[in-house]
Amino acid sequence: MQSRVNNNTIIILEIEDKIQWHPAFCSAMELELREYKKYLRYEREHNLGKMPLKIDFLVIRKNPSVTIKNDIGDFFLGNNIFEYKSPGDDMNIGTFYKALSYACLYKSEAGNVSEILNMDITVSLVREQKPVILLEQLAEKYEVIKKSDGIYRISGLLFPIQILATGELDPKTHVWVTSLTRTIDRIRTQRLLNSCSELEDDEDRRNADSVVNVTSEANIELFKRMIQEGDQMCEELKEMLAPEIMEFKIRLADKDAKLADKDARLADKDARLADKDAEIAKLKKMLTDAGIKI
Repeated sequence: MQSRVNNNTIIILEIEDKIQWHPAFCSAMELELREYKKYLRYEREHNLGKMPLKIDFLVIRKNPSVTIKNDIGDFFLGNNIFEYKSPGDDMNIGTFYKALSYACLYKSEAGNVSEILNMDITVSLVREQKPVILLEQLAEKYEVIKKSDGIYRISGLLFPIQILATGELDPKTHVWVTSLTRTIDRIRTQRLLNSCSELEDDEDRRNADSVVNVTSEANIELFKRMIQEGDQMCEELKEMLAPEIMEFKIRLADKDAKLADKDARLADKDARLADKDAEIAKLKKMLTDAGIKI
């Protein structure tokens, strides 16, 4: 993490770095696929052998005969690898081949040659913004098909691959994963809270808590206004977020905003002092050039 300097951009980056996007993404994906939970097994940060390499999210299909009617998971095979990028993180050709190498390493762990030859793996790369340059580069060598809004399938490689641009997905159909953003609005927040209230399974509720907590951290000003207004949405929020946790988040956001303002004032003061120093130096030079000793 970068150290604090008199620069508002650095301060914002420090705040954003505290948000735990990856665990919330895993929770969101489990909720997206919860209709098929008894047919799937999930592994978070799956270790690849003894190396310090981890798959962000691994979905193992336990029953291949079950049809998954979900446009994210309808191309699942036996083992399905997810590489997730937090909002604002880059997704480029290096990311693509890293995920592909994870699939190869994962496959190399198979117990025998016949298992290795059976390419029962898919790869999904997930990012909020559409990786336009990456898709253009892939289209030069492989077939890239837009299956639906936010879902791009790439064929012609060793494994079936898809790129998910969550910012383009239907927020009504994919309420969980599309809520992992810094730009959620009141309508989508209400939809998220309504979806949370409909959950009955304890594990689903825990996953929903993870999503709501990260969404609230990433959109603290909106949640702060909602809490302060004290409407029905506020009551629903209080059921999802412990009041002391939300209060802490609000105080932290206020503190960081005050620090940012203070640093901005200090930077302005430093700039004025620098201007004065430059003016004094200019006057000294003029006096020296005129033969006047200082």
